[in-house]
Amino acid sequence: MPARTVCPFCKGTSIEDNGAGDIVCTSCAAVLEESQIVSEVTFSEFASGAARVDGSFVGADQAFARNTGGGFRKNGSWESREQTLTNGKRRIMNLAHALKLPDFIGDVANRWFQLAVTQNFVQGRRSQYVVAACLYVACRQQETTHMLIDFADLLQVSVFSIGATYLKLVKVLQIKKIPLIDPSIYIQRFAVKLEFGTETRKVMNDAVRLVQRMGKDWLHQGRRPAGVAGACILVAARMNNFRRSKAEIVHVAKVAEDTIQRRLDEFKLTAAGSLTVQDFRGTNIESEADPPSFTRHRQRELAEQKERESKLLVKREKGKLEGTEDDDVNEDDEEELALVVEEDLDSTLKDQKFQQISGEQLTVDSTELSASREYYEDPERLSDVDDDEIQSFMLNDKEVEIKSRFWMELNKDYLEAQEEKRLKMEADEKAGIIRQPRKRKRNKPRDSTTENLPETPAESAKAMLQKKAFSKKINYAAMDHLFRK
Repeated sequence: MPARTVCPFCKGTSIEDNGAGDIVCTSCAAVLEESQIVSEVTFSEFASGAARVDGSFVGADQAFARNTGGGFRKNGSWESREQTLTNGKRRIMNLAHALKLPDFIGDVANRWFQLAVTQNFVQGRRSQYVVAACLYVACRQQETTHMLIDFADLLQVSVFSIGATYLKLVKVLQIKKIPLIDPSIYIQRFAVKLEFGTETRKVMNDAVRLVQRMGKDWLHQGRRPAGVAGACILVAARMNNFRRSKAEIVHVAKVAEDTIQRRLDEFKLTAAGSLTVQDFRGTNIESEADPPSFTRHRQRELAEQKERESKLLVKREKGKLEGTEDDDVNEDDEEELALVVEEDLDSTLKDQKFQQISGEQLTVDSTELSASREYYEDPERLSDVDDDEIQSFMLNDKEVEIKSRFWMELNKDYLEAQEEKRLKMEADEKAGIIRQPRKRKRNKPRDSTTENLPETPAESAKAMLQKKAFSKKINYAAMDHLFRK
C-alpha cells in the first residue's frame, strides 16, 4: 500500500505504484512521489569526448557513496580503506596460489588482514610483510607444512622482517589460539623431496618414532621444528641404508648444518641414542632424560668444582714443599677455599645419617648444658680458668690483620663514601665554603612550670584560635560568647 491515500491536487483516492518506485494518481496523472535510486546504467561524455558512467553506488558496508566509473582516480575515487582491503585481498590470493594453498586459507588470511587494517596495523609497514604475516597465521592455525622461509623465498625479502611483523601482528590482534608446531608434520615433506622411492613409508615411520622419542627426552622445547625433523629424517635414512648427506638435509629443511649436528649430539647422549636399529624398533623406552640445558650446566658446575679443588690441592702441596704457612694464602685462595667448604657443608647437612646423629647429640648437649649452667654462670668461677686457655681465645697479630682486612673488604662501599665525604668537606674549607649544620627546632614539652600557661580550657581554646586562624569566614569575636557561663 502506498504511503499517500489522498491526492492533494484532485482529492482522489485512486493512488497506485507504477513498479518503478513512483507513486502516481490515476485520476489526474499527478506524480506524487518518485524514487531517486535507479538501477539503470546511464552514460555521458566528458568535454574531451571520453565516456563515463553516471550515478553512484552505495555498498552495504560503506558510509559514503562511491562514484562509478572513476576507479581509484582522484575525482571519483573509492575510500582509501577500501582500496587497501582490495589490494590486500588480491595479494593474499596471489601469494596463496603461488604456495598452492586452498582457497579457504586465503579467506581466513583475508579476514586477519581486515582486522589488521581496522587496528591501523598496515600504516607505516610494507604491505607484503603484513600480507605474508596474515597468511602465515592462517597456515599455522590450519597446521600446514609451510614455513616462514617459504614466504620469504617467494617474496624475495628477509625472513627476519616477516618474522618481526608476524610477532607484532599476533600481539596487536591478540591471537592466542596458535598451536605449537609438531616437527613430525615436516617428515612427509622432507621425505618426498629426498626421494626414498618405495622405502619412503618405512623411512617416514622411523623418523616419526625418532621425533616422539626426542619429545620425551626434552629435545623439542626451544628448538626449531625444522631442525629436529631434519635430524630425525637423516637418522631414519641411515637406519634404512640410504646415504643422505647433511648438505642434502640442509637444502631440504632450510636450516644450518650446525643445527643438525647439535640435534644429533643431543640425541646421542640419551638412552635411545645408544641402541641398535633392531633394539630401537623392537623396544619402547618409557624413561625420560634430563633436558640438555640442565645436563650441560650440571656438567659445567662439576667441572668448575673439580678444577677449584685441584688448584687448591696443588697450592697446598706447593706450600708444604716450600715451607710456607697457611696464613700466606692470598685472598683468591681463601675465597676458593670458602666455596669448597660451603659446598661440602651443604652436602653434609643434607645427609640423613648426619641429621640423625646431630639430633641425638642435641638431646645429650641439652642435658649437659642444664647441669653445667649453674657452674658457668657464677662469675667467681672465672678464677679457675687457666691464663693459657684465655690467651688461646685472643687473636694474634696475623689473625688481627686478616680479620681487619676481611672487615674492610665487607664495608668497602661505606668506607669509600665516608672518605669521599671527608675529602669534599676539606676541599670546601680550603675554598672558603663553610656550611653550618642545620639546627632543628625542638619544641619543649609544656608542663606546670611553663610560663603564661592557660588556667582554663576556654583560655586554651582562645589562645589556639589567636595563634592559628582556620578560616576568614568565621567571626572569632562572636565565639567569646561560647565560653561564658
